[in-house]
Amino acid sequence: MTTLAAIRTHRWDEDAERLFAQLHPVFGPRLVVVFHNRPEGLRLPLPVIDIDDAWLRSNGLQVISDWGWRCGDYFLYALRAARPDFGFAWLIEPDVWFAGDPAGFFAGTAALDHDLLGSRIVPMSPDHRFGRGLPGMDLWKAIFALTRFSGRAADRLFAQRRDYATRRVAPRFVTNDETFCFSHARAAGDLTLGSLADLLPDWLAEDTVRTDPDILFEAIADRAGPGVFHPVRGRGSFGRAVAARLAANTGFLPAMAPSLALLSEADIAAIAADVAERSAAALRQAARRGNGGAA
Repeated sequence: MTTLAAIRTHRWDEDAERLFAQLHPVFGPRLVVVFHNRPEGLRLPLPVIDIDDAWLRSNGLQVISDWGWRCGDYFLYALRAARPDFGFAWLIEPDVWFAGDPAGFFAGTAALDHDLLGSRIVPMSPDHRFGRGLPGMDLWKAIFALTRFSGRAADRLFAQRRDYATRRVAPRFVTNDETFCFSHARAAGDLTLGSLADLLPDWLAEDTVRTDPDILFEAIADRAGPGVFHPVRGRGSFGRAVAARLAANTGFLPAMAPSLALLSEADIAAIAADVAERSAAALRQAARRGNGGAA
């Protein structure tokens, strides 16, 4: 059966280029990219499958503001619609990096016939926000950065996501990709699941596929293989990730809104400049610790 690999992305940057360079020698024409909101005129060195809000609506999927991040399985369904004949398909995020020749990793999975493969399939807490959209279901998850689906699993999950859209779950509680896919697959009874950490321990012997911390590629580039790592980022995307995390600590602001409303633009600019200075100091201090305390 044909096995495809798809890069799932909303940006073509150094991370996507790095993953393309690793995967293209292995998959050749069987490597594609599923691109969220591709900029007009962007040309890429591999076949492109486009996905956007209009595609979701025309295929009966619920549109929420962060679906490109939260609902990575939508990319799988766009791939299935464009390439309905695949036997298996990998969905891989740009910040996945293979230490060693990735051909060895994919050769090791070629004989596996599981309907779903994930890095580590583990229980999901029913109290989690993304689990509340599936009341009464036994919840499971696996980090969605590196997953493989059989064609029949993709078809089944696509139909179930369209049905899920009719339930009108509040956007805040719409179930995320990993919980939706692995929970429904386990509940099906006739779909087989496998954890890559158990099946290919040489590649995932350590807990190296995680949601954080972000890893600068230069800090790991010389790592001897085999191994699979996530999230690994180039300098540009690493900087954006750090900035986003620093800026996201704003949960206290709504309670201060009446006072904040009295501030002038100059007041706000001064606070922002103070934040930038304090953040820079914290970054320098952390960098010194990472460098063994050297100045």
